[in-house]
Amino acid sequence: MLVVSRKPNEKLVFPGIDTVVRVVSVKSNVVRLGIDAPPDVAVYREELLTRIAASESAANEPHEPPAGSREFRHRLRNRLNAAAIGLALLERQQRAGMTEAAEATLARVNEEFSTLQGYVERMADPPAPVRKTAKVRRALLVEDDRNERELLAGFLRVAGIDVASVGDGSEALDYLHTHDRPDAVLLDMGLPRCDGPTTVRALRHSPAHAGLKIFAVSGYPPEHFGLDHGPTGIDRWFQKPLDPERLLVELDRELNIHA
Repeated sequence: MLVVSRKPNEKLVFPGIDTVVRVVSVKSNVVRLGIDAPPDVAVYREELLTRIAASESAANEPHEPPAGSREFRHRLRNRLNAAAIGLALLERQQRAGMTEAAEATLARVNEEFSTLQGYVERMADPPAPVRKTAKVRRALLVEDDRNERELLAGFLRVAGIDVASVGDGSEALDYLHTHDRPDAVLLDMGLPRCDGPTTVRALRHSPAHAGLKIFAVSGYPPEHFGLDHGPTGIDRWFQKPLDPERLLVELDRELNIHA
């Protein structure tokens, strides 16, 4: 860096850009400069140029698509898929005794879930408005795993379904006795306090809930619980790991809604 000393009214000349800088005055620790430059030579105070650069950088940053948009749903599906693949890989690595590789995979899975948490927080906002010609359908989601519950509820809300969620069968029965009847219940089977089969039997013996659609979501096959299929038991069975898109198609078919 070139360091020069100048007195008031002395100049610095930049012939290559036809610019002259003159020292106007020196007062305390402030130096006033006069700059004579052609129109095509931009001259900024450093702090102003910093603000301009920061503004341009912010404008060039990729923006997150709005919650509920097609691009948002696409990114969410990708993250869910990556998390599912990571968990499957982690399970195999653990079975094979690949401890170091499993630790690295776990770190990547945690990154995916951190990203998913951001999507969940954004989906906590009111869902995108549904077409006026479509009836808004309502579902009660019963799942004791908080992360699964929030992710699935968020997915369904983005698809236009009004979702309420509870953590076990006892809370589900309380909700159904004190709120308007939903169009469907998505019910995990392995629940604390009041499990899925007990909840199903209680609902099927209640005249107030006759005909209520119950979709089971469980890691076990249907025969494990001895429940009937159809209006006296479970209407549809979805085994974990769950395919959210398939679930949405079946909800669409059963409830005559559009995602």
